[in-house]
Amino acid sequence: MAGNRAKRGGLMSCEYFVRHVGQYLLVLFVACLSPLALAEEPLPDEDRQAVQWVINSQISAFRADDSQSAYSFAAPNVRQVFPTEEIFISMVQRDYMPLYRPVSYKFGRSSLEAGEVLQELLVTDGERQLWQIIYTLEQQDDLSWKVSNVLMLPYKGVSA
Repeated sequence: MAGNRAKRGGLMSCEYFVRHVGQYLLVLFVACLSPLALAEEPLPDEDRQAVQWVINSQISAFRADDSQSAYSFAAPNVRQVFPTEEIFISMVQRDYMPLYRPVSYKFGRSSLEAGEVLQELLVTDGERQLWQIIYTLEQQDDLSWKVSNVLMLPYKGVSA
């Protein structure tokens, strides 16, 4: 009996570590990564305008329930994971609702790093919750910009 408790306690300790310390390390990593990533090489104005146009256009498509247009801004790596418009939009609705239906948004910092653009977006959702969103975009062979990743982090507090 004591042996079973010891084994169970060891397992629970491992689960505790993975759950709590792992979450702490993830938050610490993201907190450290975000300012560093956005402090890299400045983005030329022409590229900043093109990237912000892509993001504005995708958000407009989300708001209009135009899944075809929204999906058209996804980079090949995203299309590989989400091979149809329906699967893509379902994921966005499930995991990125503040981005799918923002009340308002404002562009923040941007930078160029290793051929990718990182663009910060500050979003207010329908419950007045604030979100920091980091878009990663890659320039394609045709020189267009496509969204290759989106990281969404909650802000403390609410919008006015």
